[in-house]
Amino acid sequence: MELFQRALLILFFSPIFTLAQTPEKQKLKEYIIPDKGDTIRFYIHTTDNLTKEKVFLYLQGSGDLPMVNGNDTEPCCFNNYPKKLMAEFPKDYAFVYIQKIGLPYYSKTLNNYTPSPTFTRRNNVLDRAESANKVINFIKKRIYPNAKIIAVLGHSEGSDVVAKLATLNKNITHICFSAGNATPQIFNDILFTRKQMQEGKLSAGKAQDKINELMKGYNQIYQDPDSVKDYFNGDTYKWNVAINEPPIENLLKLKIPIFVTIGSHDDKVPIETSDLITAEFIRHRKTNLKSKVYLNCNHNFEEIKEDGTQISHWKEMFFDFLNLIDKDFE
Repeated sequence: MELFQRALLILFFSPIFTLAQTPEKQKLKEYIIPDKGDTIRFYIHTTDNLTKEKVFLYLQGSGDLPMVNGNDTEPCCFNNYPKKLMAEFPKDYAFVYIQKIGLPYYSKTLNNYTPSPTFTRRNNVLDRAESANKVINFIKKRIYPNAKIIAVLGHSEGSDVVAKLATLNKNITHICFSAGNATPQIFNDILFTRKQMQEGKLSAGKAQDKINELMKGYNQIYQDPDSVKDYFNGDTYKWNVAINEPPIENLLKLKIPIFVTIGSHDDKVPIETSDLITAEFIRHRKTNLKSKVYLNCNHNFEEIKEDGTQISHWKEMFFDFLNLIDKDFE
């Protein structure tokens, strides 16, 4: 008996037992939707159980991490979802976060961590948009049927997702297209390569060779567009095909209010591709767009001063979107 009790004490006070995280510990409620033999998991942060008339969905960018993880020296916690932002959000909103299919909620360590084959198979913009569509329909039907506002902000790869999602789901009332490329993804690399050439960082010959090689690979992915075994630029062919659907085509189909945000010094997306959205909306005489460029900010809306000081405008960007919603985009 003494040995058994000692074993229980060791188990109870071990890091795995005491520090393994659950959604409840993070003040999240988990919901599960079966989907194509897999599972969609989404999480709602709300400080009460009151009926909500406002729902906010955040669609994250690329990445393959658990929502919460520890490491070998500190078992808890590194949050790979916007925990702090959720806590600071207006209380009349239910904040929703969808974990990508095939990724775990928690991992004690990232040592030897690898995403599952399910994640590799399901990870692409079109699949994510379809999953988010099911989540919103579930929320509207089963959780918050009286929701009058369903706002969605997609950042980076999430911007491609939100542009597609808004064409699928008519419950969405407002979207924010944040730090996104309006053109096919291939233009990211092409425009940055041309810019390096113009700045003298690459010769004209080397720049053209690089672009020719990109085009060769780009052509190859369309020979087997559904492949999740072949890779181009670090991602599967299927992922590349999905993200090269130009978001501008989806955005122009929408009649709901759209807020476009980007940093003037975005280091992942050429800002010119964001300017294209405004230009195209003007050309098509569409008036449901507002945009804001965050001066001197990078891809994650961090402003870096001349003395090296960093100022985050991340929360400001989210709340700018909320303010526009409150003012009905006037």
